[in-house]
Amino acid sequence: MVKKKLLTLAAVIGILACGACFFGPLPERQPPPPPIHNGLDGVHSIRVEVANASPSHHLDSAALARKIVETINEQSWKLKINAQVGKEAGGEEAVLEVTVLSESVEGVTHSGSGLVKFLIGDSAALRKRDGALIWSETNVTSSVERKMVEENPEDAWKKPELVDGVFKAVSIRLVNRMANAR
Repeated sequence: MVKKKLLTLAAVIGILACGACFFGPLPERQPPPPPIHNGLDGVHSIRVEVANASPSHHLDSAALARKIVETINEQSWKLKINAQVGKEAGGEEAVLEVTVLSESVEGVTHSGSGLVKFLIGDSAALRKRDGALIWSETNVTSSVERKMVEENPEDAWKKPELVDGVFKAVSIRLVNRMANAR
């Protein structure tokens, strides 16, 4: 019985010695990090409006607006921004206006693999509700290559899966440039 008491006492002394004496004081608690700002002047909600001013009008401006909104909302966890299409919006802090200036498609001849190159020229501006300009870019051309079986590159406009890929590429480029602008 004395052996058990001595063993227990030695264990208690060992625990107290290791926990209370040898490891020193506990580290101080660090304050939480400051909130992450999105770099867009405190904007957290955006309405997206798209107009197609190109002579050919191949791209559906409403579909492009929906794809831009989808891209912004997919990245909302890091951008700290939510977006809505113009007709659905109401209490937004800013408006992203995108104008498609030109749209063309051409065959890529050097590869011989049935690639077509879409060239989409656009301008964009993000403005606060009071009209103050936050970010803009003028006449930027996106070049998007897609694989197509048909011989005539103009037939690419009739392929929804190709056009949807163009919308996605244009919206990713636009949102990344907007988010990374300083």
